[in-house]
This record gives sequence, C-alpha cells and structure tokens, in this order.
Amino acid sequence: MPVKHFSAYKTIGEVVEILNNAEPQKAKINAHTLRFWETQFNQIKPKLFNNDRRHYEKNSIEVLKLIKFLLKSEG
Repeated sequence: MPVKHFSAYKTIGEVVEILNNAEPQKAKINAHTLRFWETQFNQIKPKLFNNDRRHYEKNSIEVLKLIKFLLKSEG
C-alpha cells in the first residue's frame, strides 16, 4: 500500500474541503469566501507559489476554522 505524501502547504481547494468538513458543517465555504477573508483578516497569510497560486500553512487553516466557526455559528 503506497504511503500518501502530506504537504506542509494546502491548496485553496484542499482548504475549502477541510473547512467544509469542520463545524458547522451546514455552513459551506468556497474559494471566493476564503479570498475575501484574506482581505479582512490579517492573520490569514497564504504563500503564493507557481503563478500566484495560494498555499496555506497549518496555522492559517486553524485561524480559518476559527473564523468560520465565529462567523457562521456565533454570528
């Protein structure tokens, strides 16, 4: 069985999937929402690689989970 390689960085699509599996699950997030949140929250700092494609570190993903929870669950 092959070992799956886990990158230190996640693409915007992977982060959308992670956030949509996090609580609250009813509140779906898309890439457009993530790009907007980047303009509103200084804590989100994706790295830009390969023709300006966004890649997120674990810390940024955790901040995004918290933002999603606070905005979608707590209002």
